[in-house]
Amino acid sequence: MAFQLAPFLAQSVPGVGVIGSIVGGSAALAQGLRAKNKGEADTRDVAIHTVKEASGAGVATAFSAYTVGLVGGGLAVSLGTAFVAAVAGKYAWDRGVEYLEARAAEQQLEA
Repeated sequence: MAFQLAPFLAQSVPGVGVIGSIVGGSAALAQGLRAKNKGEADTRDVAIHTVKEASGAGVATAFSAYTVGLVGGGLAVSLGTAFVAAVAGKYAWDRGVEYLEARAAEQQLEA
């Protein structure tokens, strides 16, 4: 019998986060490869963008799954909660990454 990855991962919040990371990272990589083919990005840029987006998507998806589990409710409430929590999680992740990148740039200038 073949291993069933999606049902296995869907059994836990971290597993759901891994699914989100796979989906988000795949989308980011596809965008990055297109930008690289157009000469708008190099390999390093594509790799950094892909890792940041995969991580952020994974965190947002896990946060969404956790929040839906806390709130409960029917289909409409669960979908709405999932969407809002995922947006909030990704927004917070992106702002945190921007802050850390700005701090790293400041420290490089000081050095």
